[in-house]
Amino acid sequence: MKTQTIILKQVNMLCHRCVMNVISTLSQVQGIKELNVDLETHYIKFKYINSSFTRGMVKRLIKESIEGVQVGDI
Repeated sequence: MKTQTIILKQVNMLCHRCVMNVISTLSQVQGIKELNVDLETHYIKFKYINSSFTRGMVKRLIKESIEGVQVGDI
């Protein structure tokens, strides 16, 4: 399978708790590799191998993890 790289800027990621929540949430997603979350630049970068995975799904998961919404099974 082909590996794709996603880079997102998340401007509402303002603290270390946000970073930890994003890491925790995205680490649960099967197929995500090489996750890098940078609080200073607000960038989230990762590689993934999953054809059913969409950019919109990632954005929703990140938003929910930062806002403290309970994220269900992934």
